Amino acid sequence: MHRWVRKALCGVNRTVGRWLPAGALSRTVPGIPGPVHVDDQMYRSDAPEHVRHYVEDARSAMENIEQSLGAVGRSFDDVRSCLDFACGYGRVTRWLVRALDPERVIAADLDRQAIRFCSHAFGISTVRSPCDPARVAIRDSYDVVFVGSLLTHLPVSECAAALRALRGIVRPDGLLIFSTQGESCLAHLDWYGPEFVAAADEFRTGVRRDGAAFVPYRGRRDYGITIFTPRAVEALVEQDAEPALRLVRFVERGWDRHQDVWSYQRAAESTVTRVRAGSPGAFASASAPGAARSRGDRP
Repeated sequence: MHRWVRKALCGVNRTVGRWLPAGALSRTVPGIPGPVHVDDQMYRSDAPEHVRHYVEDARSAMENIEQSLGAVGRSFDDVRSCLDFACGYGRVTRWLVRALDPERVIAADLDRQAIRFCSHAFGISTVRSPCDPARVAIRDSYDVVFVGSLLTHLPVSECAAALRALRGIVRPDGLLIFSTQGESCLAHLDWYGPEFVAAADEFRTGVRRDGAAFVPYRGRRDYGITIFTPRAVEALVEQDAEPALRLVRFVERGWDRHQDVWSYQRAAESTVTRVRAGSPGAFASASAPGAARSRGDRP
């Protein structure tokens, strides 16, 4: 699909899309399970390398979920319900419904069109989340709450608010799995755009002084690029005592060799020993020669 055609169709989706059938602006792409929506911004283009990355990125997320379950002696068979929070147009959701029955998968996003599409395409229940993460008010609770590539873009205070809300919807013994951008991202700010290269000193100063730094996208105040040290993430989680969470898995650059992956278990009976991201042997590293990719291929 030509990029100008796609841009025009995205405009249609954002203006009159709610009056169109939910699947009207989607199509089948070979190699990707389920339809792909024209406004799925994680899907860059039909170029083979972009299709491949879309698939590899989602599979990496699934591997992290599976390994997090394994860290507490469980598998997908033990999951009664899984919430894909900030699901977008189903980059990961489409794989979750293959590992779990669709009735065990719930998707949440602030984009009404996105969750409408996911419900139609994958046969799942959906929840619309508010723009303000502090106002997340989901009534149900879940065995697994997966939050991919959301805290990577919010101001630090909003990350704290989101974690505070999300920990409350994890069932006892359940898992909260989320990703952040770690200090390794300071070495490739060009992946995110020239404005972030220009803000390199601001990032480095913030990370050194506060353990975290947020720089908004041009024209935005509440959405941008956020970088955390491991200790800053642990401090965000530990500042709220209830319900208690303990870190059971941390993988530096674990999601698609880019984002750090954190897996916390809500307090209940478990034989898993708590780990700390900053202690020797406490984390795995996905860093490897050739791990760096171009900006456009990042989640």
